[in-house]
Amino acid sequence: MKQTTKVTLLSLLVFPGIGHLVLKKYAIAIAFIVSFAYLLLDLVKDIHDKTQQVIDSIIRGEIPMEVSAIRQALINQGALDNPNLTTIGYLLLIIWAIAAFDAYRIANISSNNVTEQSS
Repeated sequence: MKQTTKVTLLSLLVFPGIGHLVLKKYAIAIAFIVSFAYLLLDLVKDIHDKTQQVIDSIIRGEIPMEVSAIRQALINQGALDNPNLTTIGYLLLIIWAIAAFDAYRIANISSNNVTEQSS
């Protein structure tokens, strides 16, 4: 498997920045990994906090055990229709795409340099 394909697939399918680790571009890899992980953990924490509040309300009996009531409570808490969560989701996708493209770009440049030196 060509290195460009390998690092692109690692960045796309495993985690953003992993392809850079294979290329030994550690600073760039850490930047992608940390930025993506921070946003991902923030997203999960925010959703968890909002859903936990709804679960606590169900346990206290304030919200009936009906799908429509639970859904409405989640909407009221901002767990379903929250523009901040949407923004974080788009940022995650952008970071993921940039990491994959950058890994491909660096691997392509490296393979071109090796080809030129051997000619």
